[in-house]
Amino acid sequence: MKKLEEFTPNELATLATIIGIIIASKYNINQQNVIGNFLTGVAQNILIIAAQNQNLQTQEENQCGDNGNSNSNGSNKDLQKQIDELKEHIKKFEDNMNC
Repeated sequence: MKKLEEFTPNELATLATIIGIIIASKYNINQQNVIGNFLTGVAQNILIIAAQNQNLQTQEENQCGDNGNSNSNGSNKDLQKQIDELKEHIKKFEDNMNC
């Protein structure tokens, strides 16, 4: 079997769709909501970890280079974008939990 990073984007999307359909078909609507929200929470935690790893890696690269002066503005924009995306994911998760 392929490693996760060896799949094309279309293959990953297809795999996710198939897995979602299989899981959903085995549970009632209440159970589907619980499982869906749980998996969303897991995914958000993975995104948080990835964002922080990327942040730390960028900081380390900047310290090794020129103390971060030349690329810090671009890095800050990237980090702000990631923060905004995480906030959006958290809001969606909270909205799903309130249903």
